[in-house]
Amino acid sequence: MLRLPSQIDIGPLTIHLDVLAARLQQRRRRIRRVVASLLLLAILVCGGWFLLPRLRGSGIVVIPAMPDDARVVLDEQLISPGPWVIAVGEHRLSVEKPGAFPVQQVVQVTRDQTVTVQLPPLRPLPEIRQLPLPQAQSTWSQVSVDAGGGWRLQATRLEPETNGPRPGWGPAPVGAPGFVLHLDAQGLSRQSILEIYPVADEVIAANGDRFWAMWSSQEGPKTPGVAGMLTIATPTLSTVVSTTEVLRGIWWAPGGTQLLVALPHDQGHDLAVIDPRRAAASPQVLITVPGAVSSVHWQPDGRAAVVLTRLDPPAQRGVPTPARPGPTPTPAAEAEAALGANAVLILLSPAAEPHAIRLRTPPIRPAGLLPLAWSHDALWWVTDTGLGLALDRVDLATGSTDRVGDLPDALVALTVMPEDQSLRLVCRLPDGVLQVERWPEGGALFTLPGIQSVTAAGGTWRGGELLLATDTRTLWYIRIAAEALR
Repeated sequence: MLRLPSQIDIGPLTIHLDVLAARLQQRRRRIRRVVASLLLLAILVCGGWFLLPRLRGSGIVVIPAMPDDARVVLDEQLISPGPWVIAVGEHRLSVEKPGAFPVQQVVQVTRDQTVTVQLPPLRPLPEIRQLPLPQAQSTWSQVSVDAGGGWRLQATRLEPETNGPRPGWGPAPVGAPGFVLHLDAQGLSRQSILEIYPVADEVIAANGDRFWAMWSSQEGPKTPGVAGMLTIATPTLSTVVSTTEVLRGIWWAPGGTQLLVALPHDQGHDLAVIDPRRAAASPQVLITVPGAVSSVHWQPDGRAAVVLTRLDPPAQRGVPTPARPGPTPTPAAEAEAALGANAVLILLSPAAEPHAIRLRTPPIRPAGLLPLAWSHDALWWVTDTGLGLALDRVDLATGSTDRVGDLPDALVALTVMPEDQSLRLVCRLPDGVLQVERWPEGGALFTLPGIQSVTAAGGTWRGGELLLATDTRTLWYIRIAAEALR
């Protein structure tokens, strides 16, 4: 029989096994108690882990059907749709799907009960892209809905630096509006023809029909009583009409049914309507507005239009200014943003004569992107009361205005849901994040990822498209699916 050595040498250390055995023998009772305690504790832990869920009971959680590419996680465990036996208590459920906002929910399981999980819809992520400026130092001056579909964008054009005096004293001629662009689902394109002619408008309908109108001053031998010539071209007619007044602006209605024109009037303009089929008749003046027209927002059916005006600088109002050398100064951001203290609504109902009403003061927003919305029979108009923002509903048949309620001061844009006439708002949170909310019942739907707004942002919403300006140099094009707003 082998006998263990009495000692073990490990380098400079020596372990006396006889001494160690004697000491363990003296403490054998204490060692037994410690080992027994640890063994009992292990048995209790394992038993509790195994028995407690069975003592507490369990319930059934039914996970509804999900898209094939959805990922369902319950308490960090990947599961599939269907019934699952889950221990009683709170459990965290999350659902993720490519191209959609993730959904998280706490599921409370009760003993011997079946819980069918009711998940909110998986809201598609919006498509967001920033639009490039046509010139490095330019700014967005006006953005509005194009009468032919899509959006019309205007940006400032910086004049080249000159070393000599600029021509002349006296009234400045009506200049081209800078850069003019068209935006739709196909992308961004230049409208060079509108950049060349300062008083012109062009609309291309969805079926390819082209509507063109252009006014030019009289050249050559002057005809008494004639200020210029108005050229109108539609798919069914082409005509040139002499006008006794100088036209300051032309805007086609959707479908080319009417021409809205601006005529000079003291320090403002007269807004008039011309029927292209009877262009030779004198235009019907509807209302006089201060300053000049900055943008026109058409109702999709062409039944009405909101016209925003601003005060022109003195040179554009015909006040003589001396020529000065040097480059044209870049316009201040606040000057570009203050675009519409005045607004009027032009009503073009087929059942009545065209007429106009004045709207309450709108809030100031960059690029003229006002939070307004259209439904088939009404304009939803946001007004600045001086104490906050309020919402008015203007009936397009009668022109009557009803106050709907107060809106958040951080409002950026809004749209009307056609099903129940409820609203969806885009509001700026204190940290600059933009959030889509329900109104009037409240409740956040989702945030617009990647967009931060330091100051008041402006936005106009039409259908599934939203154009949003966080300042006069930053413009965002956003497409939001209808199911994301429910």
